[in-house]
Amino acid sequence: MDICTFWYGSQLRPVDHMCLTSMVRTGQRVKLFSYQPVENLPEGVEQHDAATIMPIESFRRLDPGFPNLKDNLTIVQFSDIFRINLMKHRQGVWLDTDVYLHKQFHPDASKPYLARENRERVGVSALYFPPDHPVIAEFDAYMAGDYPLPKWLGLRRRVLRPLWYRLIGKEVTPAMIGITIFGNDGISRLAKKYGCFNDAAPKESFYYWTARDCLNIFDPKYGLEPLNHPEFIGFHVHRKSPEELVARKGSFYEWMLKQTGELTEAD
Repeated sequence: MDICTFWYGSQLRPVDHMCLTSMVRTGQRVKLFSYQPVENLPEGVEQHDAATIMPIESFRRLDPGFPNLKDNLTIVQFSDIFRINLMKHRQGVWLDTDVYLHKQFHPDASKPYLARENRERVGVSALYFPPDHPVIAEFDAYMAGDYPLPKWLGLRRRVLRPLWYRLIGKEVTPAMIGITIFGNDGISRLAKKYGCFNDAAPKESFYYWTARDCLNIFDPKYGLEPLNHPEFIGFHVHRKSPEELVARKGSFYEWMLKQTGELTEAD
């Protein structure tokens, strides 16, 4: 199965360049969809026109002021919707651009693939739904509608918080309600609704360390610990600010950089 992903902008961050390189190194086909040329795309990554999946004007569904976006969270939320549309168009399995891939990733094309972040949520950095899955239909219904928030949200974010915003004279937009409404919170709710939450892969597959523990990849004390787990496929690099991305000798992050050629012994 092909790997597909999305980027908004003309320049990848160093961590995305490293992770996309790792995907190519496994031998899988890697397709990156974007609305403009990406200047620093790693060798072997195919660039595809995102407009063949969703017209760029689809951003207006989340922010009527597009292209003058009120909140950068809108780009993240659009990416959450775009990945679902990639599966609708049979483009392959989704990986975020900041997922380091250790080995090939080929989930069963007839079944959803989800991996747990914790007991209550699944992640969306590694994701697959068959094109006829009802979760895709839910996203289609939202994009075709004229209501600001998806109907799968809980009472607090779907009703109470919007009510408060309206009472104080604020416009209700998806970005105001929270970054995860189309992502791990939304997908977790829909996975429970359609009976695929309990079949999710263990967190060690892509989310070996999460929350505060995600900083363990920069700590030499933990070394290459994730590689010892039989379920490990790849790792979602949660922290991406430059001051945190330090390649300390003996750390898992240093190992990832060396594996992809982003760091050499001379460095």
